[in-house]
Amino acid sequence: MKTIVIPQFYCGPSGRKGLYNRQEVGLARAFAALGARGVVLYPDPAARAPAVEDPEPNVRIYTLPVRALGSQAFYKSWQVLLDEHADAVHVMGDNSPGVPSLYRFCRRHGIVFYSQLGALKSQSPRKPVRRVMDLLLRRNLAVYKKTPTFAKTPAVAAELRALGVPCAGLMPVGLDTAIIPTLPDRKEKLRGAAGLPPDARILVFVGRLDPYKRPLDLVPLLQAAPGWQAVVIGQGSQGEALRQALEAAGLLDRCRLIPQLANTAVHVYYHACDAFVNLNEQEIFGMSLLEAMYAGCPPVARHAPGPDLIVEDGVSGILCDTVPQMAAALERVDAAMGAAAQKRINEHFLWQNSAELALDLLAGRRNAHG
Repeated sequence: MKTIVIPQFYCGPSGRKGLYNRQEVGLARAFAALGARGVVLYPDPAARAPAVEDPEPNVRIYTLPVRALGSQAFYKSWQVLLDEHADAVHVMGDNSPGVPSLYRFCRRHGIVFYSQLGALKSQSPRKPVRRVMDLLLRRNLAVYKKTPTFAKTPAVAAELRALGVPCAGLMPVGLDTAIIPTLPDRKEKLRGAAGLPPDARILVFVGRLDPYKRPLDLVPLLQAAPGWQAVVIGQGSQGEALRQALEAAGLLDRCRLIPQLANTAVHVYYHACDAFVNLNEQEIFGMSLLEAMYAGCPPVARHAPGPDLIVEDGVSGILCDTVPQMAAALERVDAAMGAAAQKRINEHFLWQNSAELALDLLAGRRNAHG
């Protein structure tokens, strides 16, 4: 039985347990369903000792003490790979500066190293941070040129080729359906339970209220779509600015702001609302986009690498460039588009697809070596 270890290098606010559809655990479950073991490593700068969970057969989750620089994690040791008899590491490290040390460890111990990349350039809003991270990227590129490297989107595949990195193919992000609750009730009943007006047209936004997610664009969007109300789930550096802007525009009575919800509770709103909006024009993938579509909530999204891959424009959602275009698109979404969105995710964006590609890669390497 193959053991694939999936380390997380990010230790910022996104992806914390219970608040997000954690990519690594979903992939580990997919490996387990295909007869392998999935071992996830999560960094925690505040942890004093390792913690281990075994949520189901052949899925193990470690929370490990790390050193942190901003949101980047540096593991103190990779001994856990030997303890778990790892055959391979599935690395979603992008431009994380901790990637080269993992590669060197794997090379010394004969562990297969391969990557699934969603971004290369830094997305930090701070110019000095972007400059440093982009310089450090050169170290990662040297690793990616020597190892199998998959891209999450066609845009990343093109960027890899431009940087001289051979791309092994597309390996999109998937959805972990095991943690998504089953909600058999009709939309009307779910709205009643959530305290939402039964006959209103309601859009939902789920994400960090930070500049890169463009939450302040909700104000002109609601102004341009007077027949719509909004549910905004998230918190971040622009949370108070958004509240003040909504109040100044006289829109607070059309908007419910929810700073934080458990992931299971978020799904009630996906099912209860009429549309999902994604305002980030640099969206690498968009886990909440996948979740909304899986729930049958049709998306209206800005063009970006993730939405451009996931959404079939005019069929399973609508892709736009500007806020006025998004407001107009809201008038076009309907139940048929929601059904097409759900079908799209079930057929193309579950973690099983990624796990199958990875296991095919490992089987090919084994055959190549006899």
